[in-house]
Amino acid sequence: MSTPPTAPAGAPGTSPAISVQDKGQRNVIEIPPNLRGELKLVINGHDNQVRIGAGVKLTRCRLDIRGHHCTIDIGQGCQLAGGFVCRSSHTRLLIGDKTTMMGATITMHEPGTIRIGTDCMFAAEVRMDTSDMHSIIDVATGRRINPPGDLEIGEHVWLGFGTYVLKGARIGAHSIVGARAVVSGEVPPNSLAVGVPARVVRSGVSWDRRLLPLSEDD
Repeated sequence: MSTPPTAPAGAPGTSPAISVQDKGQRNVIEIPPNLRGELKLVINGHDNQVRIGAGVKLTRCRLDIRGHHCTIDIGQGCQLAGGFVCRSSHTRLLIGDKTTMMGATITMHEPGTIRIGTDCMFAAEVRMDTSDMHSIIDVATGRRINPPGDLEIGEHVWLGFGTYVLKGARIGAHSIVGARAVVSGEVPPNSLAVGVPARVVRSGVSWDRRLLPLSEDD
């Protein structure tokens, strides 16, 4: 038998917009009773873990686990919209506290980890995956040459509209990635990166969720 949610759908104090479909075995699901918004959670595999922290708000959010031994961990106080899919076994999606997403699509077609730090801010249509989703073959040897890769996004990172973060990417803390950029390598901390592929155009910067007034010198 799988472990039931901490607050099963339809229990007193929970929203009828929260749907949990556990079709596997030995899955551990922890949903706080004060979860707000809309969630559809579907698990088809076994021995998976889903944990949603306190004070989370989800908007049209779908969590889909199709493999075994997967983990989805959403930290406290997050506000998320989008779809998060573990298509392969042995995948992990870790989202830090107080991170916000306006409409991300996060998929994991092969084993690996996507780690997102605390207080990140993702605009709409952000995408990322641990895999290229198909194989690239070396003709001479017949071997596949495009293995999967983990993704690491540091704390307080702002991803602009339509950013695509490819397998193996590393984005340092307090950095900003411009709209429609494609990140395939490393962005150092406190950097502004734009373009395809993304390149650093300014260092020594950070950002604030508030629209602050300009200084008198500007």
